Parts: sequence; C-alpha cells; structure tokens
Amino acid sequence: MTKIKSFQEIQGFLSVGYIYLIVMGILNETLYYNQIGIEFLNYSSILDVLISPISRLTSSISRLVIFIVIIFFAFKLPNILAKNKDKKWFKKILKFEPELTKNEIKHSLLKTFMFIVSLGLFGFYVGSGLGNGYRMSEKIEKGEIEFNDQIKFINGDESNVEIVGTNSTYMFYLEKDKKTVQITPISGIIQSIVKNK
Repeated sequence: MTKIKSFQEIQGFLSVGYIYLIVMGILNETLYYNQIGIEFLNYSSILDVLISPISRLTSSISRLVIFIVIIFFAFKLPNILAKNKDKKWFKKILKFEPELTKNEIKHSLLKTFMFIVSLGLFGFYVGSGLGNGYRMSEKIEKGEIEFNDQIKFINGDESNVEIVGTNSTYMFYLEKDKKTVQITPISGIIQSIVKNK
C-alpha cells in the first residue's frame, strides 16, 4: 500500500512538473522572441507549446544529462536522508521534530527538493529567454549577424540568412541589410534549410 501511495505521489509530482515545464517553456519563448520583435504565441501551435520546454532542455546533451541527474537526486535523496533520521549528523543539519516518522520526513524533504528544482528551472528558463533574446537584439542592432545559414525556396530562389528560431510551422530569420525578423511558413514555401553553427 505504501509503494502504491509513493508511486501515486511521484506520478502527481511529474504531472504538475510537466504543466510547470510547459508554462516555463512558453515564458522562455515569449521572453526571447518579444525582444526581437515577434509575438511568438501568434505563430505557435499547441504542439509547439507542448514540445518547447522539452526541446529547450534537450537542445544539448550536457543540459539533458544535468536535468536527469538533478531529477534523479531530487527523488532519491529524500529516501536516503530519511533512512538516516536517527544519526547525529542528520539531526544536526536537518532539524526535524524527533517524533516524525521516516515517511513524514521523506515526504517533507521531497517537497523541499521539488521546490528547489522548480526555482532552478524558473531561473534557467527565464534567464536563458531574457539572455538569449537580449544578445540577439544587440547583435541585430549593432549589425553583428553573420548570415551563415541558407534557405532554398520551392521557386528556386536561395538566400543567405541568419535563422533566429523555428517552430513546427514557421521559420524566423534575418536577411542582410534588414533589421526586422522575417517570418516564413515552412510548409509549401521552403524546400531546404542549411543551418550552420
């Protein structure tokens, strides 16, 4: 019965966590794109909203590994610490009431760790949205864009651009001698995209 309750509790945390990630993903994309003059939600489908938080976390292997390690420890560490509730170092560092059971301590620690993880994710999403958007808007303003990417349109035209973002339906890019971001539907207009680093 305890295992079922524990599983349901973890399932509840994961469900709320995913909704939280979706909100953070929307916030991240909005903060980034608003700084370069795009109302992102006007160009987003429900799929973009659902995928954006995951794509941001998995955009590099190091981010993904760090996220998995943090989540693993956030769920595992309360268990490990609760088993040592009678040890001196535990009582000294974590000042819990002595009459609390192991499960009550574990539950309390899990809530605390989830709160810390959620604060960290808030900092990551808001910070990267603001930071990346600010850097991109500064580059646009100062004319420091490199235009390394290439778009080939269905009509045969080719254009050297700087791709500043994509979603499932649209591509956002800058052309030479223009300081405003161009928005083009991907389907039916673009034949191929070569995105260079």
